[in-house]
Amino acid sequence: MQKSMRIGVLIAAAGIAGLAGCGTTPAGQPGSAKPSATATSSPQSSATTPAPSSPSATPTPSSTPASAPRACPQAGNYLTSVRVGEHAGYDRVVFQFSGGMPAWDVNRVAAVYQDPKGTPVALAGQSYLRVVFRGATAWCAQPPHQTYTGPSALTPFYPELLVVGSAGDFEGYLSFGIGLAAAGGYHAYALTAPDRLVIDVSHVTLGKFPGIDITSWQEYWQLQYAWNNGHQPWRASPIQVVEAWARQWGTTPVVRQVDANTFKVTEPSGRIDTVTGIRPVTVPGPWVITSVVYGSPQA
Repeated sequence: MQKSMRIGVLIAAAGIAGLAGCGTTPAGQPGSAKPSATATSSPQSSATTPAPSSPSATPTPSSTPASAPRACPQAGNYLTSVRVGEHAGYDRVVFQFSGGMPAWDVNRVAAVYQDPKGTPVALAGQSYLRVVFRGATAWCAQPPHQTYTGPSALTPFYPELLVVGSAGDFEGYLSFGIGLAAAGGYHAYALTAPDRLVIDVSHVTLGKFPGIDITSWQEYWQLQYAWNNGHQPWRASPIQVVEAWARQWGTTPVVRQVDANTFKVTEPSGRIDTVTGIRPVTVPGPWVITSVVYGSPQA
C-alpha cells in the first residue's frame, strides 16, 4: 500500500527581502554615459506563450513621469528603480534610469557571478539571465547618496520569473542575475520617458511537481533559494532527507540505501518501508521524496 506523508518544511529566512515593485543594487563607482545598447534573446520554442514581440504591443510599465527630477546632479546614467510584475503568459522585470539609458546586454548563462569578486549569485530556478549595464551605477558621488535604495534581491516567485539579484556595481558596470523556472523565451528592449530596460520572460509549463514532502514548484523554488543562500544544506542529501522523514517515530531511524534514489526504512515495529525520491531540477538543489510504500505489519 502506498501512502503519501508530508514533512513540515522549515525554511530559515534568507535575509534578503523580496517585494514586488522594488529593486536592487549595491553602491559602486559612477560611470559615464555610453551609446545605445544592443540585446540578445533566446529562442522561444520551449515557451508555452511567447513574450510580447514589440514595445508598442506592451503597456508602458512605469508610473514615473518623464519630467521627474534627476537622481544625481552629475552627468551619468543612474539606476532609480527595479520593478517586477506577473502578466498573462509572461512575467516582467523593469530597470529604470535617470540621466539617460546606458548600454546594456542580456544573455542566458550557466551561472551568474558577483562583479568583481567572482562569487556565485544566489538565485532560484534552473535557467539564468545575466543583465549588464555599461556606463551605469546606483551611486551618486556628489552629494554622496544611493540613487537606488531598494533591496538587494527581489523574490516574486512568479511562474517563470523567480528571483532578481544584484551582481555588482563596479567601475561603471552595473550587473544583475535573474533566476528563471525554465529556459523559455525572453524579450529585452529599451523604452524612453522614462528611460528603462524591460525584460519579458515567457511562462513555461513544467508539469505537476513530483514531490510529496514538498508539494508544489513554488514551494520548491523557495526552498531552493534558501538552500542556495546556505540554509538547510542537508536538503541536498537524499539519505538525510529520508532520515528526517523517518524521525516521525521519535527514534533514531534505521535507513539502508538501495540505490541513488531508493531507501529501505525499518520502523520501530520492524515493518520495512520503501522511500524513493528525486532531485527535480537540472541544477544543484534539494532532493525531495516522491513516494513511500509501506511494508506489511510485522506479526
